[in-house]
Amino acid sequence: MHRQGSLGTTLRFGLLYLLALLLVFAVGHRNQMEKAHLAKMEEELTRLNAQEEALLKERWQATEPHRVLSWAKEKGFVPMSQGRWAE
Repeated sequence: MHRQGSLGTTLRFGLLYLLALLLVFAVGHRNQMEKAHLAKMEEELTRLNAQEEALLKERWQATEPHRVLSWAKEKGFVPMSQGRWAE
């Protein structure tokens, strides 16, 4: 019997097993980090979508005809229906 050969084989398989465990640990850790990053990005996307919706609503309200007319009167513009010809 070769005791020396079986010890070397055992050590090789032990080392391979430890390397495999290290690989599984590293891949699992990477996946957890990516999942956390993805969750942050999804929260940011949700926040940005809400902000975009609020800005679009604000724009829509600001361009309503009566608001444009009141803004124009504040700035001194005269509606065309009340315009005067140059004298």
